[in-house]
Amino acid sequence: MTGTDPVAPSFIAGSGPVPATFNGQVQAPFTFLTSKVMFRAQRNAAQALTSGVNNLIAFDTILEDPYGGWNSGTNTWTCPAGCSGWFEISMTAWMNSAGNNTTVIAAVAALNGVIQQDMTSEWAVNGHAGGTSGMLAVSLYGGQDTVGGYIFTTAAVSTPTATGQLPTIEVTWISL
Repeated sequence: MTGTDPVAPSFIAGSGPVPATFNGQVQAPFTFLTSKVMFRAQRNAAQALTSGVNNLIAFDTILEDPYGGWNSGTNTWTCPAGCSGWFEISMTAWMNSAGNNTTVIAAVAALNGVIQQDMTSEWAVNGHAGGTSGMLAVSLYGGQDTVGGYIFTTAAVSTPTATGQLPTIEVTWISL
């Protein structure tokens, strides 16, 4: 998919620039170009994780979402209309101890409901919460493409609630 350039401002002769015109044609595009973080969230409450990759994380604390793309019903973020381009999805996945040394945890990105790839995976340490983090660069089409974060684990566990061990996701604009 290709990105869409921001609308170039045009001021027609004889029409006075009103605040709405200025905001729509100058301020909004420049804000988009200088505000790189499009979405950032974390999961504060415990969430049960089953063994496998079908653990869509229901992020419950939205830290940044200036364009209002988060949908708590589907637990996905939609790239805002007019903001097409390249984005970096960064995710940190955490799980409580499964009580053995053979448990794997992975942060997994999904685009439009389809799992794309493991961004990273690690072995969990017996008796401790296990965590991993990674990133993926993707092209998103504004107003259509959605992003979701999954946690893959080889054991039935839950997400921790301790500070510093919360699952997180961030979507950052890179370029057109």
